[in-house]
Amino acid sequence: MRKIEIDFKIYSTKQKLFSFLLPQIEGLYGTNYDALIDALSFYDTPLLFHLINLSYYENQSSLLEVLQIIQKENTLIQYTIEKKPDFN
Repeated sequence: MRKIEIDFKIYSTKQKLFSFLLPQIEGLYGTNYDALIDALSFYDTPLLFHLINLSYYENQSSLLEVLQIIQKENTLIQYTIEKKPDFN
């Protein structure tokens, strides 16, 4: 299974997130949630999104809703959520 790790301390906005995802996901041609759904709905390789520090993302609920839609349409796509301790 391919794993994409996303630390939202680094990718805290939609623009930053998509700048990271575009080169990672074959078939992703736009920088919006609809494009992500389109690209991953028929993705034929198992893929795990490992989401770290999600609370730093500007719109967590929209992203989670999109990932749930994708997961319903394609069971090869999964995600996990991890909160890393903040030592600062």
